[in-house]
Amino acid sequence: MMKAGIYQGRNDVRVEELPIPTIGPKDVLVRNQRGGICGTDINIVKAGSEMGIRFGQQFGHELFGEVVEVGAEVKDITVGMRVGINPITAKRAGRRYSLEIGGFSQYVAIEDAALNYNLYPMNDSVTPEAAVLMEPMSVGFHGAFSVSPQAGENIVVLGAGPIGLSAAAGLIGEGIPNVVVIDIDEWRLAKARELGALTVNTTEVSLKDGLIRHFGSTSVYGKDVPNVDAFVDAAGAPPLFEQVMKILKPHARIAIIAVYKHEVPISLAQVMSMEAKIVGASGYTHEDIVKVVDHIEKKKTPIATMVTQVYKLDDLQAAFDKAIAAKETIKVVVDLT
Repeated sequence: MMKAGIYQGRNDVRVEELPIPTIGPKDVLVRNQRGGICGTDINIVKAGSEMGIRFGQQFGHELFGEVVEVGAEVKDITVGMRVGINPITAKRAGRRYSLEIGGFSQYVAIEDAALNYNLYPMNDSVTPEAAVLMEPMSVGFHGAFSVSPQAGENIVVLGAGPIGLSAAAGLIGEGIPNVVVIDIDEWRLAKARELGALTVNTTEVSLKDGLIRHFGSTSVYGKDVPNVDAFVDAAGAPPLFEQVMKILKPHARIAIIAVYKHEVPISLAQVMSMEAKIVGASGYTHEDIVKVVDHIEKKKTPIATMVTQVYKLDDLQAAFDKAIAAKETIKVVVDLT
């Protein structure tokens, strides 16, 4: 038997005893070591909805563990391998049930297991707290690089949560150091500075003035605007996005990674006159994951500073309470050992 986190409803997660999964010839069994609480998990549990996680199901999709059993037809995967897991490809059902793969369960069956498809090996120097960040960091990395940033450009990341910090770290790790992170929480901004980013707290200075202070300005139709080449929106804050649209320089690019809950008005006249490019970014690719694993293994930034609390599996409800309260937290992680 194993312990598993089960989603029961609004603000209600429980730990239950379940049989350890059995595997088929193409599968592997992973003993889970860490499970990360994602903003998506938080939103579903807060709302008590079934938008991605059904009541009574195992859940969690940010996980790192060790291979303990290998199916007869599986190639190149051995018992003892330390692996990060791609939840979208971890089960044959694919993306549809990817939030239910069992990140808060002690054992997880990975179906049609293959390296560089659903399992990504990590070397022995990587801590579990860093390794469990593979999946969320891949989301941030994918968003940051969807605007094709170049060395020497000035990039702004909106939001100092896990995805925003992952975007900033990804840029810095790939040799694009001119990154400013925007937030209203000074505690979170301190984490951005630990990763090597500059910061602006918009409770203390306007977005425009704060960015000009770091990057200087350029004149557009006789108005000074910050010299920003691209924005990566991991905040999902409509007033902030509206401010961004007013201070664009020509040919600015904007990536939207944030999940907006309401419609946001956009000045298409501004998009046209600035020749702005707005792109959406969702999920990640195999190539993103490979670069993130390289980042984690080579310690290109101290990314594990994002892990702010670690709870035992028996305290899963307390872990969610902490994550939902969002006070001095970035990434809350569950230790399943």
